[in-house]
Amino acid sequence: MHNKKFIFIVFITSLLMMIFVGVVNFVVDPGYVYLKKYYNTKTDEYVKKIFMSKQGLVSEGWNERVVKTAMAKYAGDFDCILLGSSHIMQVSSVRKTGDIQKVCTKLLNLGVSGGSFEDMAVFTNIILENKEKPKQVFLDIDPWTLKFGMDKRYQINQLYYDSLIKKLDDKTQKFNHFDYQISLIKNLFNLKYFFRSLKELNTIFKEPQIELPKNNFTYNNGYLKALTLPDGSHLYATKWMNEQKVKIKQLPLGGGDYKINGKDYDEKVVEYLIKIIKLYKVHDIKVSFIMTPYHPNVFKVKSKTVKHIEEVDKIVTKISKVYGISVYGSFFPEKLGCKDDEFLDFMHPTTQCLDKIQFGKIK
Repeated sequence: MHNKKFIFIVFITSLLMMIFVGVVNFVVDPGYVYLKKYYNTKTDEYVKKIFMSKQGLVSEGWNERVVKTAMAKYAGDFDCILLGSSHIMQVSSVRKTGDIQKVCTKLLNLGVSGGSFEDMAVFTNIILENKEKPKQVFLDIDPWTLKFGMDKRYQINQLYYDSLIKKLDDKTQKFNHFDYQISLIKNLFNLKYFFRSLKELNTIFKEPQIELPKNNFTYNNGYLKALTLPDGSHLYATKWMNEQKVKIKQLPLGGGDYKINGKDYDEKVVEYLIKIIKLYKVHDIKVSFIMTPYHPNVFKVKSKTVKHIEEVDKIVTKISKVYGISVYGSFFPEKLGCKDDEFLDFMHPTTQCLDKIQFGKIK
C-alpha cells in the first residue's frame, strides 16, 4: 500500500514538474518558436520598418540572430541572399559594395556575428521553406565554416538546424513538416531549453526600441550607434570605427587565431555543405562562395592560423571546381590588393577592401 502511494506521489510530482517546464518554455520561449513566434510582433515590426527605411534602423538592443531569422522569412522577395559571419555583414547593395548591384537588384544580407556552419544550415532551411525563392545565394566561407560547434549562438534556432540536418541525411531530401511539429512538442520538455528560459525570465516584459537615426551621416564615417541597413547589412558605430583605425596601426605580426583550434575541417561538414549546394540547385538557386581577406600581418608569420587558412582554401577551391561554384574574394589580401590600413582588425576588412571584390565579373 505504501509503495503504491509512493509511486503515485512520484508520478504526480514528475507530471507537475513536466507541466511546469513545458509552461515556462512555452511562455519565455528564448528560441522564438512558440509564444513569441506568434505574439511577439515587435521583431517583425522592426524588420518591416528596416526594409521600408531609407537609412536603416539602430541595431543596438536587438537580438541579431532573431532579427535575421525574421528577415529570412522574406527571402523570396529578394534576388540574392548572403549567408555568413560578420566578415560579410558590411557587404551591401545600399552601399554598392564592389559592383554587387550588377548581379543583385535586391539583396538581403543575413550575416551574423561568428556565423557558423550551423547558422548556414538554419538560414538555408528557412529560405527553402519560403514559397517564393531567391535566384542566388552567396555562402560566406570562413576558416571555421567547415567545422561543427564553432559558435553556440545558433542554438536560438536549434529546431531549424535539426530540421535541415534531417533533410540532408534523408536521401529523398523532402521537407517533412510533421517531424518539425513533433520536435516542437519534444522541445517543450527539453531541460537545456528550460535552463535558457530561466536565464531569460527577466526579459519577458522588456522590449527593445525601434529607433531611427536622428541626424545625417555618411556610410564611410558611420553613425552614433550601429545600424542595420535596409538590405540587412551592418554599419558600425563611428566611435568604434575610429578606435579600430588607431588599433590597426599597432597590429602585431601573426596572430588572428579566432576559432582556429583543433583540426582544419570536419569531413561530415564538407559532406553537408555539398548536399546544401545540391539542395539549392534542386530549387534552381545559383550558389556562389564569398571569401574575405585577413590582414597582411597575419601571413607574415608561418603560424598554425596560416596553415589552417591555406588548408580550408584548398578544400573550397576543390569544391568550387567540382560543382561549378563561383568564388568571389579571397582569404589572401594580396589577391584583392587590400592594404594594411584597409582593415578594422586582423580579420575584418573595411568597405574599401570589400569594394575590390568584383561580383559582376563572371568566373
